[in-house]
Amino acid sequence: MKESAPAKNVPLVELNTTLGRARCPQAAQLKRMRQSLSRNGQMTPVIVVERQGKLEVVDGFKRRAAASQMNWTHLLASVQSLDERAQWVAMLTLNRTPGSLSVMEEALILRELVNSGMTQMEVGLLVGRHRSWVCRRLGLVEKLHPELVEWVRTGLMSPGTARRLFVLPAGNQLEMAAVVTQQNLSTQETELLVSLWHKTSDPKIRSFLLKEPHKALAHARPDDPRTPVDARLSPRGQTLQRSLRILQGVGTRVVQMLRPPPVTEDLEILSSELNHLGRLLPTLTEVVGTARRSNGSEERNATNETPSFDSCSTTGTASEPPPEKPASM
Repeated sequence: MKESAPAKNVPLVELNTTLGRARCPQAAQLKRMRQSLSRNGQMTPVIVVERQGKLEVVDGFKRRAAASQMNWTHLLASVQSLDERAQWVAMLTLNRTPGSLSVMEEALILRELVNSGMTQMEVGLLVGRHRSWVCRRLGLVEKLHPELVEWVRTGLMSPGTARRLFVLPAGNQLEMAAVVTQQNLSTQETELLVSLWHKTSDPKIRSFLLKEPHKALAHARPDDPRTPVDARLSPRGQTLQRSLRILQGVGTRVVQMLRPPPVTEDLEILSSELNHLGRLLPTLTEVVGTARRSNGSEERNATNETPSFDSCSTTGTASEPPPEKPASM
């Protein structure tokens, strides 16, 4: 950057944020900035450029927003001599510290440079990055539905959550985003739900994932101690619930792996395990049947049962609907 004029106090209303279209404000970051300004005051000036007689913020968007929320009237600002490409490069270079910019923000800034007529190779050389780094980030913003880009840009969705959605077809991103927002799913839960959606093409299973995401996630990670169990159950009942979830998921997965049967060589090696399971299944069927009869649930209509989705297993992939359960299970 060229030598700039000395920093001066500038009224907040004169600090325009048009370039903020490439930034994604997050409530937690603004809260920390308010705390910092309240405790330490403004430690560094806001970086601005002059465009058509107006001052545009290049760096200091969080300071500008936090100061406004705190009813400050002025901020210290330094006017820089930057052309329209250099302003975007400065936005990247002034935020090299890890965590300063999200991947989505980097992508939005790089898109501005590409839209100015530069190639990805030229952008990479300009910002000191490899072309593959530029390509990956541009791919993120290009594959994400424009409405979701706006959600992130305005703070309605975190950049981390949005990154988990861009792998979906554009037509399904908004539908999944609505579920994630309404059900208040975390970034990790969103990633798992999207993974489950990808592992099946069955419309019924996908519909279940969207209508009952928490149940689907509990089924996918039954042995995860963080997976909630019914608080009404006794300690033994809660342990049984976790075990039944594991059995359901593993059992349907085994059925899938045995249809059609593996090659003879594999079956010979696995004969001991298969024989042991064959001896165990009658006992398992008997105790499950007894428990169901004791609860009067044996006549339960199959249409009211929660479907078993072996295609939702996190240990494998499936492109077809789940097979029917064998009579012995």
